[in-house]
Amino acid sequence: MEMVRSREKVAAGLVQISGLAVMSFLVCRVVVLNSMFPCGIALVTVLMYRNRLNLYLLLPMVLGSITYYGSNYLFYGDMTAMVLCAAAFALFRNRRIELPARGVIAGILTVTCNCAYYILQHMSYRLSIFTLLTEVMLIFVLIFVFNSFFSFVKLVRHREIHVGQRSELGVEKAVGAAASVGVLLLSGTGLWALDPTKLSLPLIGALFVTLLGGYAGGIGAGLIAGAGSAITLVLCTGLSPSVVMVFLAGGFTAGVFSQESRFMGAICFSGACLVLGMITAYPELSLPPYEPLAASAILALIPRRYLLEVKGVLSAISKDQGHEDLENKQQIVKVLDKHYRTYDRLANLYGNARSNRAIIAYQFRGMAQVTESLRGEIESLNRGTSWIEPQPKFRVRAGHASYGQVAGISGDSFQYKDISGEEFGILISDGMGKGQAASAESTLAVSTLMDLIGSGFDVKLALKTVNNILLQQEGQEIFSTVDLALIDRMGGKLRLFKIGAAATFIKRGDKVAVVKMAALPMGIVDGLHVDFINLRLRAGDQIIMISDGVSDANRQDLEMDWLKDVIRAIKSSDPQTISDLIMNRAVEAYGIRERDDMTVVTAVLE
Repeated sequence: MEMVRSREKVAAGLVQISGLAVMSFLVCRVVVLNSMFPCGIALVTVLMYRNRLNLYLLLPMVLGSITYYGSNYLFYGDMTAMVLCAAAFALFRNRRIELPARGVIAGILTVTCNCAYYILQHMSYRLSIFTLLTEVMLIFVLIFVFNSFFSFVKLVRHREIHVGQRSELGVEKAVGAAASVGVLLLSGTGLWALDPTKLSLPLIGALFVTLLGGYAGGIGAGLIAGAGSAITLVLCTGLSPSVVMVFLAGGFTAGVFSQESRFMGAICFSGACLVLGMITAYPELSLPPYEPLAASAILALIPRRYLLEVKGVLSAISKDQGHEDLENKQQIVKVLDKHYRTYDRLANLYGNARSNRAIIAYQFRGMAQVTESLRGEIESLNRGTSWIEPQPKFRVRAGHASYGQVAGISGDSFQYKDISGEEFGILISDGMGKGQAASAESTLAVSTLMDLIGSGFDVKLALKTVNNILLQQEGQEIFSTVDLALIDRMGGKLRLFKIGAAATFIKRGDKVAVVKMAALPMGIVDGLHVDFINLRLRAGDQIIMISDGVSDANRQDLEMDWLKDVIRAIKSSDPQTISDLIMNRAVEAYGIRERDDMTVVTAVLE
């Protein structure tokens, strides 16, 4: 498993490197206003600011720039400035120079390199201060665009951002930067033409980004995407600046129909663009008819689930009050629904019991704890301190194997699942006897306990509540063992509660430790004494929990050395494989003797 995850990380790293290399190559092929090459200078400034190891991207950037070798006089100065920026920022090492200061340095190097080239070529008369100042301003704007774009990409990849970072980015910056960079990349392909008989890839891309921004983010996002993509398109392709009005109208229309079906939004968007282009009094607004239709067709063909993901990302970035209220209501409904199911199950269980004040007292105390827990959850929702909850440090994988003697029905019951966002629970219960009756008893204890703990009951209180209910069942004597493990996935702490349960085995490397606790099963005595053991786990540790049917497979070995040897000999780290191998050895150990019900649950911490 570790090897698989390592390969996945390597593959993800290669994809990231390849993507950045392609982006660097295409961006450096973009010519702004038919004469300037500021994109490469701005991009290398941002890349070196975010990580000095991005210096390797200078090669594809130079290769992209060389494709325009000799196109105009600014080419030589801009390419030299790009290389000098990369070298200068690489020499800064651990010096933390903020991005605006780096932008000033990049602007100074650009002006210096271009002036030096013109002077050395004895072409000072061609030098235009206005052109150089325009390029410096474009570099500053592009630095802002690229930095916002990379922040947006990082957010989408990791899906973890705090309120301060989220408000600093903002949906406006994210949409505008993504739209502008998308058009720059398409312009860098060179597949654009102003000939109405040919399709323009950058124009289709700009229209699609505008449509997607409006449909996924509403009117505001549509206007921002339209403005960003249209202005970038005008600077890179030479289209009339008047087409910005067409894009704004298209983005507004897409935002208006953002709550409708994507087909309706696409049709209305293309209609708005085509209608404005048909106004004969303003021929500069005219757009080729096929590009808006192509952009609308692309949106209509995208599966709905991907559009919902885009909407979710933009909504999470914006985090407006309406989104906060809706999200909080949904979370509260889920929490209340979980508590309702627990109390309903508890009421059904309590229906067969004789009147007992202890049970009622335990229930009231448990309800108080649940109410306190619910209040804390609601308060945490209202605070909205982060986009998502902190990710657990550890992951738990679990597997099981079971054997039932009577008609394949085991008297053992078990569950393993996430109790909360932080804890993973494993519970095994062995009911009295065998077959259907024992299975019903143990299932009763397992389901009730897991629901109570998941609803916020203290573990000791939940155990005492179920114990008293089992004691008070009408006309029958019911008792069950309980073997409960709670794994804290944040810190790796393990709590073991054993009520008449078999031993638990902890394997770390080649060492196997046995954990035992002597206690009577539940449902036998009133005033149940509950104790537990705390253990600290590490990544790679294995927790093997068994019912007494497994430990009784070799009754001559009271220390269960045979079982420790079996666990120690297993080299696999797959929990299902471990459980199956232990079960097979237990069945072999019984031989021709009558076998008891057996259960093995294995959890591996990663």
